[in-house]
This record gives sequence, structure tokens and C-alpha cells, in this order.
Amino acid sequence: MMKIHTTQNLNSLGRMQSTNSSTITNDEIRLNYSEQMRKQKLLHAQPDSYESGVSFKGKEKLIKDSKKVIVAINKKVGEVVKEGQPERIKGDKMMDSPFFHTLLRVAEYENVAQAAMAAIVCIALRPAAIMLIPTKKNKEDNIFASAHSMASGSVGLVTTAAFTVPFKKGHKYVMDVMLKDLQAKTLKRLYPHVNEKSIINKDGLRKEIKEWVDTSGNKFTSDIKDVAKLPDFKHLGDVSAQTFKEVLKVDADWAAQKGKSFNDVVLKDGRQLYDAIDMSRLGFVVKENGINDAQILFKDIDKEYLEKVINDAKNSGSKWSDLDINSVFDGKNVVDFRNWKDMSGKQWKLDLDEIYVSSPFETANYKPRISGKKRFDAKDKEFKFTTYQKNGINDKLGTEITNEMVEAESANEGLFKLITWLPDLAFRVPIAATTIALIPWILKHAFHLEKSKNVKKEQPAVQKELENIKTANVSSANNSLAFKGKGNPKETGSWFVRMFGKYYGKKLMESETAGKVSKELSKVWGGPTQLLTTLGSLITSSVYVQQTLTKKDLDPERRKTLALNQALCFVIPTIAAYSVDRLLKNWTKKREYRFSGLQERKIDMAKFEGKATAAMTKNLGDKLKGIRLLTSLTIFTFIYRFATPVIITPLANAISNKLNERNKPKQIALQPAVNTAKEVELKSMTNTKQIA
Repeated sequence: MMKIHTTQNLNSLGRMQSTNSSTITNDEIRLNYSEQMRKQKLLHAQPDSYESGVSFKGKEKLIKDSKKVIVAINKKVGEVVKEGQPERIKGDKMMDSPFFHTLLRVAEYENVAQAAMAAIVCIALRPAAIMLIPTKKNKEDNIFASAHSMASGSVGLVTTAAFTVPFKKGHKYVMDVMLKDLQAKTLKRLYPHVNEKSIINKDGLRKEIKEWVDTSGNKFTSDIKDVAKLPDFKHLGDVSAQTFKEVLKVDADWAAQKGKSFNDVVLKDGRQLYDAIDMSRLGFVVKENGINDAQILFKDIDKEYLEKVINDAKNSGSKWSDLDINSVFDGKNVVDFRNWKDMSGKQWKLDLDEIYVSSPFETANYKPRISGKKRFDAKDKEFKFTTYQKNGINDKLGTEITNEMVEAESANEGLFKLITWLPDLAFRVPIAATTIALIPWILKHAFHLEKSKNVKKEQPAVQKELENIKTANVSSANNSLAFKGKGNPKETGSWFVRMFGKYYGKKLMESETAGKVSKELSKVWGGPTQLLTTLGSLITSSVYVQQTLTKKDLDPERRKTLALNQALCFVIPTIAAYSVDRLLKNWTKKREYRFSGLQERKIDMAKFEGKATAAMTKNLGDKLKGIRLLTSLTIFTFIYRFATPVIITPLANAISNKLNERNKPKQIALQPAVNTAKEVELKSMTNTKQIA
């Protein structure tokens, strides 16, 4: 915005007291100082990620004794542009599109979402690859294989949706309609922050959820990790006139003020900028050795945290060392900075040349709104800044998100996925059987194709039949498709949905056993969605391996070879899918953060324009989770349903053929021996007759 000279003053500070009262052993902290500094550099090189504002890792002593330094970038008034211009990065247009939002809503129905992806692969991508990639097969065989793929994808989508959607609808019905009727102990397990007394009226009846409050007195929300966020801080010298006017509530002839200190700027109405500027979005940035920077609004700052900042400043000569911390707070609330006092009781002057503002007009990168408080995450074994829910009253900090709430949210995610996937896993066998039964009929009546009964002499009919079965196995195995369209249970709450909600969803949510299983499920490596997707594929693949091994009209050696082929077509794709999914984890996180920022900015802008609606914030947390789901489902589906038949199956076939070739010499060697024995026997019988 402004082309001016800047200086940065980061004074070294002396040692300080612990920033966290928890006693943590060195063994509990995973990263050493040098590793943390490397990570910090990487985070600074990734401006579209707000992770740097959430967590940090380091040795216990480093965390306890780390020095806090207020980042002081001194700038004077320069060229102030009229309007802010948020940065645009690659992918923003796509993430802002209605189509992408629809995908995120649909991703909640994981099973059918995956089935729909597989249908796209089987109906479009795989047939194209079959027809374009040169093979030893003739054109008729390729046409048949393409039609088989299309039929497999279609049947997989229809059968998966038919078998699993009612159960997911039932779960949605519970969450939207029956949640308030869950047992009290279940509610406390799912949502430890709920105020149990607030859910019952004076007559002892349950209130509507919108009337509930949590233990902090704020409005209750079932989206535990619906974190309040702020636009990335910008120095006053880097923002537009639009931010000054709309966010800071001041208006000046900036061309006339150019070159001045912000402390000396005079507004159009004659007041000093210092006396008129709105404090609500002003804040500072604090650096700590080996720890990610913290951007904190003045109105949110934690008293204990500020005390640490002031103590560190005493050894640096910083003016912050003169601040009387008692003048900053009126009870729990931060008073206007113009009323802050120094230790002698005089006004303590805030230097506006060092101050930052959080404005949606300047950026679409958002970070969690924090106060400086920290917690130690027992699961990740790392320190994290405490974050807050969006339910704060009158723009105050919302409910503090505790470790207990985070653990409950993780377990809830496992439980909700379990509810969705259990029917899918249970129906894997009938779905596979239905697919196998329907495909020949579809090929014959829809595509007018029927595999010729005439086979080459060198390929026995039994072997050809098994090759067809193997193709069906690859198509049907890993049929963990799930792409469920989202409906409103209140509108589509038929007796059918209500039945599944009452007798399936509600029962499973109240089950203590399901709660324990889901808690363990939330801890699995890679994530519950990946595990359940793989488990479904394992079940289906196992069925086909067992079918091959028990097929009586096949040679025993051929059975083993084909079973190995089918096993490889599960093991290899699974390893590949997990590897790719893990490699893209950080990329996915950055997309989540960016998408979150784009949506938060829309909400902020709507507030400034007076056009904000409740619908804008509805299900934002679910949409963020949907990005991760879509990425994982796409990876697993593409590898299982495209890479497996197009790339991995030929590889497995090659292995099988080599094994068969090795067995041929034994069979050839055995055949003459058998003939010779028969000949000897015949000669013996002849000689006996002649003697007789």
C-alpha cells in the first residue's frame, strides 16, 4: 500500500517466569529447538496457512523460559490507497464457486460420495483409458471391458445408496430433531461444555437447543471446534483509507498527512487520530523464541500473558515495562488504551506507529482469535494457544475450547463416522453379490453385449471364465463408494427416516460401547475415514479371494495364482492410497485454512454492510471437514477404482503369468512320465497274455 522506509525493533529481553503452569516432562515434547525454528521459517513462507497462530512445539525449558517480544515496526504515513485489495491465490475462484460448496455439503454422506466418485471413474475415465491405451486385446474385448466398467460403477452407486442412505438420514434426523431428547449422560459425553441445568425448564421438560447455554454462560453450540477467527494483522502503515473509515471509524485527508507519525495525524473533523481511533480491532504481534508469533487484539489479551510481556520488557528498555497492568483491566475486561497508566499514575501513551489492525478489507487470510493463554494438548503432546468458540456476546471472546472439549469432538467425529459406515460395511457382501448378479444382465440388455462363448484353443473355457470373474472382482472389490446427497430431515422426515433415527441413530449414539469404540477410532493412524474406507475394501476383496480359492472347476495352482492376484490388487492400492493421502495432508490443511478465510471474510464484509445472515455461518465447520473428506475419498477412490484396474492389475497379471510359466516345466516333465508308466503297464499286460 505504501512505499516507505521501515525499521523493525526486536529488542532482546531477559529471562522470565513460566508462561504455562503445567508441569511437562521433556519426553512429552517432540520437537527440539532447531527443528521448531525450521518449522517456523516454513510457516512464514506459507502465508495462506493460519496454523502458525494455533500451536507450537518446543522443549519444556524453552516454553517456560521463552522471552516475549512485542514486534515493533515503526512506520509513518505514506501513500494510503482508497480501497483495500485482498490477495488472491490460485484456487480461490474454485473454492468460492457454488459447485464446490455443493460438493462439501455432499461429502458429509461419505459412502455415497465415494460411490459417485467411483461411478465417474468407471463410467468415464476408465473406459477412456481402456480404449486409448494400447493392449494385446482386440477392439471387441476392449469394448466389453469398457461396458463392464460402466455397468460396475452404475450398479455400485445405486446399491450403495440404497443400502446406506436411510441409516445416514436417520443419523441426521437425530442430530437435527432428536438431539435434545438424548439421555443426559450421553449429552455430557458428547458435549462436556453444556450446562446441564440450562437444558430443562421450570416444569422439568427439555428446552429447545437454541435456548441452551454452556458452562461459560454463552449460547450452546454442538459444533465444539467452531473457532472464532480474525483477519491477519496489518500494520497501520499498510492499510487502506477504507479500513481507517470502516473498521477504525476515522476519516482523514491522507495525502495531507503523508510523512507524519500516526500519533500526530489530524482527522477531517479536527480531532487527533490517537483520540478518535476505534480500539476494537487494534492489537499487537508478539514473538517468542522458537514459538510461532501470536496476534492478539488489545481487548482480548489475557492478564497473565500481558504480565509476562511487561516483565520481559523490563530488561529491554522497552516502554512496555512502564505500563501498570492494573490500569489495563477493569475486572476481566480491558479498558480503553487511552486510560492506561504508567507506574507513576500518568497516562501511558500507546505508540500508534507500532500498532496493527485486523481488517477484512486487506486480506482473506484468517487466524484463530486468541488471548495469549496456552494449553498442553495431551494427544498431540504439544503446546497450543487456547482458542475460543464464536459464541461470544457483544463481540467478546466466546467459550474457551478446553482439552476435554477437543477430545470429545474427536471422539464424536469417530462416532458419527461409525454410524455412517457400519451399514456400509455390513452390506458389503450383498452389495458385491448384487453387483456380480446385475452386471451380466446390464451388459446384455443395456449395452447389447454378451461375452462370446467361442474361445481360443490355447485358452481353456474355465480359465477364460475365471479371467472374467477376476475382472469383476477388481471392479467390485474396494467398492467403498459413498456419495450421499444432503437433505433436510425436518422436511424429508418420513416415517422411514424417523424409524432409522429412533431405532438406529439414537440407540447407537447413546451406546456406551459405541462411545468407547469411537474414542479409539478417533486415534487411529491416518484418520477414521481412511480406516473405514480400507476396511470396506478389505471385506469385499476377502470375499472374492475366498470365492476364487473355493472354485472347484479350477486347477489348484491356478486358484492360488488368481487369489494372489486379487490380494495384490488390494494391498498395493492401499499402501499407495495411504502414502499419497499423507503426502497431501499439509496441502489439504492449507486449502482448509484458505477456504475458511474466504468464508470468514464474506461474513465480516456482510456485517460491515449490514447484510449478515445466520445462513452464512451455518454448517461452516462441516464444510471445512468436507475438504479433508473430499481429498481422502478422491485419493482412495481414484487409486482403487482407476489405478488398480489400469495399472496395478496388469502388474499383478504379469506376476501371475510368471508363476504359471514356472509351473509349466513341471507339468510337461510330469506328462511323459505318466505316459511311460501307462505304456509299461500295457506292455506288461500284453506279455502276460502272451505267456498265458
